[in-house]
Amino acid sequence: MLRRPFKDPNFSRLIVFVAAWQFAINFATPFFTVFLVKQLGYGMTSVMGLNIASQIANALMLKQWGRLTDAFSNKSVLRISAPVYILCIIGMTGASQIDGEGARLAWLIVLHLMMGGAMGGATLAVTNIALKLSPRGESTAYIAVNSLVSAIAAGVAPIIGGLLADFFSARRLELALRWIDPNGVTGLIDARLMHWDFYFLISGVLGIYALHRLSVVREEGEIDRSEVVRHMFVRTRSTFQNFSTVTGLRAITELPAGLAREERVRRRWKRMNARRFPAV
Repeated sequence: MLRRPFKDPNFSRLIVFVAAWQFAINFATPFFTVFLVKQLGYGMTSVMGLNIASQIANALMLKQWGRLTDAFSNKSVLRISAPVYILCIIGMTGASQIDGEGARLAWLIVLHLMMGGAMGGATLAVTNIALKLSPRGESTAYIAVNSLVSAIAAGVAPIIGGLLADFFSARRLELALRWIDPNGVTGLIDARLMHWDFYFLISGVLGIYALHRLSVVREEGEIDRSEVVRHMFVRTRSTFQNFSTVTGLRAITELPAGLAREERVRRRWKRMNARRFPAV
């Protein structure tokens, strides 16, 4: 049963993408905490705050990603969420280049919010596309293979990353670009990459390869990425415009008001049942 999915050419291409994707993101993300604490000097309170922000963004964006997968396709969502996540991992190298404490923290908050939202879409789309490509009656074996390959790649990547930790800790790459004129020297670029910065760059390169493998996967009904992006911008703009209208205020208070109504109905129903069926 486990060999059967590998004989499906299209599903095999999906498995290669899943393996490359999980290896790419897990090569660097397990070391985020070490990077923040050891290299940037943040305390565990700040690290946990960034992780919480990322999880909140994940939860808030999940419904939006679900609507997009229903309206378009899983691969279309992956072609947006996966590149955003990879770019955020590469962007972690910028945290070590920013000198101002406030600007650095703001940069990290933005990256963690974007990573949380993007990861929700990528996880949802990968699971859905694996289900969609599974033949009727054989989804158990297909999903099992997808989960098995994903788990192996996600487990091997940080092990290899840990083995390379000593190697990269003794290396450093400096890039300097200066403009010299009679008035003095102006520094244009002064980048210093060290230790964990190399992990983020390598993870980005591996992520680009994973995106290449995604391009050869075929999904019925897939739509161009630009159309999905346009749809997201239209929905976001409409949401923000509604905040200043009566409709927007009504939408904001709809959930609390609904919960209050349900609570009143539940209490009324409980009192009626208590009068109709008194306890013996």
